[in-house]
Amino acid sequence: MKSILFALVIFSSLFSIAEAQSNPHYMTTDPAIREMLIAIDMPRTTGSSSFTSMTADPAIREMLISMDMPRYAGSVPAEVIAGAWQLNLSGRDRIELALLQSGSAIFGKGTMANDTASEAVFASGSVSGSSLNLEVVPESAKELYAISIDISSLPYKGTYVVFLAESGMQTGTLTASKNATNG
Repeated sequence: MKSILFALVIFSSLFSIAEAQSNPHYMTTDPAIREMLIAIDMPRTTGSSSFTSMTADPAIREMLISMDMPRYAGSVPAEVIAGAWQLNLSGRDRIELALLQSGSAIFGKGTMANDTASEAVFASGSVSGSSLNLEVVPESAKELYAISIDISSLPYKGTYVVFLAESGMQTGTLTASKNATNG
């Protein structure tokens, strides 16, 4: 009887692992990277900021949710995100973006530079609550930056994960600022 119970526990554990890996939200076994990726995609709210709900057509909202894109149907902060942004990544890279906004959808382009080179980049993402979530791709398309910025208070701070085409992932922190005259 104990062997049957033991076999059931083992089988259940193996089944849970296989099911977790087939889950579209399963990302990695490294706990630090997994938690950072989850945090990047997690909507946040704060008690000190006022937020308004998206007042879009309910049919559009339902369509976005059915397309598994609920981040574009979320809450939008009262402040405007559109404008000129500068992101200073840990290390020497900096990204300057001209962002546009339509509801909670954010998109734009800019440049990524370090001490030796500069390259055009393209960005898209969303804002929900106190999080500005961006995906930035350089023109070379050899990497993807998944960026989350806490916009609840100054100075803006955040985290990022760089997905490198041929060598895995790297993580880091950043500071961000928005040029008040362009937004």
